[in-house]
Amino acid sequence: MNSRPVGNELDPQALWAAVLSTLADRIGPQSFDTWFRPLACAGGDATTLRLLVPNENFGRYLLDSYGDLLRQIAADIRGAPCQLVIATPEPEPDPAPSADTLPVVQAAALEQAPAGRNWLIENLWMAETVGFLGSPPKHCKTWLALEMAVCVASGSPCLGVFPVPDPGPVLLYAAEDSAATIRQRLESLAAHHQVDFNQLPLWVITADSLRLDQANDSSRLEATVARYQPRLLILDPLIRLHQQDENASGPMAALLGFFRFLQRKSRAAIAIIHHSRKNRASSGSGYNLRGSSDFYAWADVFLHLQRRQGRLTLTAEHRSAPSFGPIAIELIHLDGGHPHLQLVAHDSVLAPDPSTPNTIQPNALCSRILECLSESSEPRTVAQLRSALRVRNQRLIEALRQLTDQGKIRRLERGYVLQTT
Repeated sequence: MNSRPVGNELDPQALWAAVLSTLADRIGPQSFDTWFRPLACAGGDATTLRLLVPNENFGRYLLDSYGDLLRQIAADIRGAPCQLVIATPEPEPDPAPSADTLPVVQAAALEQAPAGRNWLIENLWMAETVGFLGSPPKHCKTWLALEMAVCVASGSPCLGVFPVPDPGPVLLYAAEDSAATIRQRLESLAAHHQVDFNQLPLWVITADSLRLDQANDSSRLEATVARYQPRLLILDPLIRLHQQDENASGPMAALLGFFRFLQRKSRAAIAIIHHSRKNRASSGSGYNLRGSSDFYAWADVFLHLQRRQGRLTLTAEHRSAPSFGPIAIELIHLDGGHPHLQLVAHDSVLAPDPSTPNTIQPNALCSRILECLSESSEPRTVAQLRSALRVRNQRLIEALRQLTDQGKIRRLERGYVLQTT
């Protein structure tokens, strides 16, 4: 004869204790400790059992995963159907305001970086980074951005020489060109790379305007990125993405903060097209970006297009990888062909020879040092170079040592000079 009391003889606390006892025999100990030990019985009546859960998300998961099992066990014990009522604890009144703690994780539990450098486009753009593609007007910024878009979407080498190891979807917003112009350029680049334009996972945002300093538009972009899950998000240009003063550090810091949040949440790389100042800064290409000086400090990647002696050049600077450039590129318009960007004498980029005169330096800082020394008739000390180039002392010393080892500069008692032949 069954000695277990019938449900009407059980108060809610006793019923819950009997349910827990049965559950412990039905599910594994880890699941039991995770999902049932945090629960508490908050009463009930003849047809319901009220349970307290830590939070609403916990309660939803509990009902989805174990709701049927709980109702079955309670009904078997009670001898009648039993409904579950899930509730969260009432917050205790706090007489004094207190701040929530920030999320913290033990260092050993931090996410590990992938083996080697995780490139989206080798040597040009690292995966899951934010940065700028900058230049003065009419310097092919949009052409380069669209070249990156087609190559990431298709897996074709960017500019013909920079591999894309892990291609994927691309999301593009181009505010300054018509839809027809963007399509024409993308089709031309797809044809040049011999890929099927109609099959490219390349998506274009067609909103008339996008103001990311406004909550509604930033939320819409966040939702769009979540839906299409791009490997690369291109926003062209920055000036069309907000209505703030680009020289005001406060509003710009908030906008940059949103971009960083979006990148970390989506794990996409974000490339933002931005204009350079009309008057070139002497302290480095990154300080040529128009507006707040925070732009250059914030970026993980900076691609800079400029003209040197009538030739368009590209320089790449990275926070976590060696920089390179300048390298010469040009926009090709052949009769009957497809307009596209291509490198000029790109073999020297892939295998630079330090012994060859005028070889392109693999590090942008080295190029800046050589330029600075060439403009001075007197030796330049480390302090003078650091002040002119506005770089950290450690980076400067490493670059000077590299150039000295290559025989491009030499050190005198009064400072560094170019090595003459």
